[in-house]
Amino acid sequence: MSEETPPTGPDNRAFRFKSGAVIRAGWLSQDLPFLSRSLRYLIRGQGDELRHDHDLESGDIGVLAVVASNPGVTQNDLAASLVLKKSAVTRVVQRLEKRGFLTRRRSPQDRRANLLTLTETGEAVSARLRAATQAKHDKWFETIAPEERAVFFDVLFRLVDHLAETHSGDLPESDDD
Repeated sequence: MSEETPPTGPDNRAFRFKSGAVIRAGWLSQDLPFLSRSLRYLIRGQGDELRHDHDLESGDIGVLAVVASNPGVTQNDLAASLVLKKSAVTRVVQRLEKRGFLTRRRSPQDRRANLLTLTETGEAVSARLRAATQAKHDKWFETIAPEERAVFFDVLFRLVDHLAETHSGDLPESDDD
């Protein structure tokens, strides 16, 4: 292999750093836990910024988004869809209810279940969050063709859906928020 032609293929993908360093990922370039952890680390600060800009706390955005798309969702189903403990969702729901963003009412079919809906204020906050999130995604994906972006999210969602069908649903203690 000549020095002018770098090796190609998935095992030769590399990370390029601001320092100028180029580090080959090797087989980690196809390791989902490694890539998802790296991606989460790289975008976490921007999520923090989004919460700060909208005066929200951890968990608020997910709850607002799921309730906006599923008016009348139960707290248990909300917790499962967000991969959060029921106790964590209860805290977020109480906080958002206190701020006037959502309402809880008892289910007429199951008095143990709370049904959640957004208030007018909550719907407005959710719409602003959706627009702000879209703007961040547009920046993150600016070098990726719209068709590839659509495929990325399609495959990622199908993978999550598939894994969710077979997952026990039990969360470790450290995954509270």
